[in-house]
Amino acid sequence: MALTWVDWLCIAVLAMTTLTGLFRGLIREALGLASWIVALLAARWFSEPVADLFSGLIESPDGRLVLAFVLVVFVVILACGLIIRLMHAAVEWVGMGLFNRFAGAAFGLVKGAAILVLVTILIGLTPLAQLQAWQQAELRPELERLRDWSVGQLLAWEDRLPASTSSLESLSAPDEPSAETAPETLRDSANPDTNPE
Repeated sequence: MALTWVDWLCIAVLAMTTLTGLFRGLIREALGLASWIVALLAARWFSEPVADLFSGLIESPDGRLVLAFVLVVFVVILACGLIIRLMHAAVEWVGMGLFNRFAGAAFGLVKGAAILVLVTILIGLTPLAQLQAWQQAELRPELERLRDWSVGQLLAWEDRLPASTSSLESLSAPDEPSAETAPETLRDSANPDTNPE
């Protein structure tokens, strides 16, 4: 088995993310990623209210919005960082530090695999897929199988969204006249003399 430079690069990515997870632990790895997601969501929700606070200091609306976005992200990341430090110290104090580190290594390995799958998807959309080193890479078939499985899972998850949307629309839709009451309504409108005075 002759490994190409693509194989060695993939191995290096997996080794780096695994070792990083081992040293940082699951608490820092998983919650660190989650903190960025929370920070971006918070910035999306609170950027405009925070930007209004700078209306007397900054004239440009775009400048106020950019400053508010960066400020919200920074504050949330800082707060989450303090919480993560406390949780990591608590885990170490109760004697679960070894488990935390091995779980972090597993999380890092999964994160590295996810990065490689994303890179595989991007390579498939570019002429880089025709590179000889990529075509002869020993890890390419495994990465492509992971890519196909991941895309299939995303499509299956996306297919479930219209069903839930239609069910919500059916709940909010006004009630239509049934087939039994419709003819009676038509007869009453066609014969106005039969209506009681």
